[in-house]
Amino acid sequence: MQKKLEIAGQVMGFFDSFKGSRPAIDNDKILIVRSRSRKVIPIDELESKVAEIGEQIGGVEVPPNSKKVEDILKSGDQHIHETATGTGTIDSRGFIRVKEELESMGLVVAYKIFELPGFDVIIAIWEDKNELPPLYVEVTVSEKEE
Repeated sequence: MQKKLEIAGQVMGFFDSFKGSRPAIDNDKILIVRSRSRKVIPIDELESKVAEIGEQIGGVEVPPNSKKVEDILKSGDQHIHETATGTGTIDSRGFIRVKEELESMGLVVAYKIFELPGFDVIIAIWEDKNELPPLYVEVTVSEKEE
């Protein structure tokens, strides 16, 4: 079975965003890594690039409006609460709201949620609508609740 760091590393490597990457949260159950890359991806390819790396890490995409997304978010929130406080309540529409806020600032966002054996993975990327660097990358790797 893959480990959290290996999965996050594959995502960061795919987007050429190792340099400057850092964990926002790292505990036994969840790893959230944020970074940026000088790489620019054409806007019309953002979704397909996220899908491509999801496939490469062996993930099965979870439909964004499914009940499973809410369960994945709740599980991840529990893992975060193990080391952090003040994250608030889980909002299953949070991704949509964050995407809308970033887009209102002139950014284009693509994100997908994948299930892997033993892990749930959320990959989000965003960049300027004029295809100017940087490309921002965030990956969350959370152990599945048994």
